[in-house]
Amino acid sequence: MTHGQSIRIEASKRPHAESLQSVLGDFAPELVQIGQSWQVEILPGPETQAALDLFHTLGSWLESEQRASLTLHLDERAYTLLRPVDGQPDGSTEFLLERIAQLQTALDSRVVIERAKGVLAERYGVGFDEAFEALRQAARSSRTELKAVAQRTVDDRQTPPGIERLLVTS
Repeated sequence: MTHGQSIRIEASKRPHAESLQSVLGDFAPELVQIGQSWQVEILPGPETQAALDLFHTLGSWLESEQRASLTLHLDERAYTLLRPVDGQPDGSTEFLLERIAQLQTALDSRVVIERAKGVLAERYGVGFDEAFEALRQAARSSRTELKAVAQRTVDDRQTPPGIERLLVTS
């Protein structure tokens, strides 16, 4: 089978690829191994060429609009098409893993910042907004990441001096 105008569907393991191959039997699918990846490959006939053209058009639109993804609804199912972003991993799996790592980092930062806001609100009898503003100003004035200032606030019994000055004078 040629690898020019073909459709290849990645499967995590060979048994998955074989299962997919049996479901796609009407399209004369072939199993292809590329590195560690198993894929099912089909050549588009007249009925699948329109679908392939649609996906090429959608991919071009994602690129021209600089959109990261789009959701395609087919009957009751929804599929997300991803466009690799410059400087980001090319494969959708790598892209999603990178995005998960970014979101986990953001969540971890958010958790410690929220805890620090609570600590400051309790220690000084201030609102959460005022506590956050003090954390933000202390981080900015010390040229330290907000998460690091928040972590010190949570870990230490004594409020970092820059934050204490901001809250005592308010």
